[in-house]
Amino acid sequence: MTVIKVIAVVIFAISCVTIYHNTNSFEPKKRILYIIIGMIAMYFVTNIICLSKAKNIHVDNQNAIDDTLGVIKMIFTPINAMIVISSIGNTLGKVKDKVISTDKAGKKLIIILIAIILIFIFESNYIGSFINDLLG
Repeated sequence: MTVIKVIAVVIFAISCVTIYHNTNSFEPKKRILYIIIGMIAMYFVTNIICLSKAKNIHVDNQNAIDDTLGVIKMIFTPINAMIVISSIGNTLGKVKDKVISTDKAGKKLIIILIAIILIFIFESNYIGSFINDLLG
């Protein structure tokens, strides 16, 4: 379990650096606040996905499912943040720097939103099968 936690911390650090780099048009305090809020939002989304997939699994040892969900959340929260929050921050930064127009940014954000939905659907199926294979 310690190795998984170390891997999760490394992924989290890479995610924070990636998001910080992709929001370079904002002041450092706003970038850090954006990272914190984004990580919290991604945790809630990942938590919802995990709980929805784990509610139908019945195991004798509740600790096993809790540990499995904890590992999944530790790994997928920073990965989701790296993909979602970086993309959105990059687009918002380009609007702020007037590199792209708000209309073009709106279209780009819609494409990002569609991609995010597809990623969450894929991730939801993956997490469900992972939990079933591990504990089912």
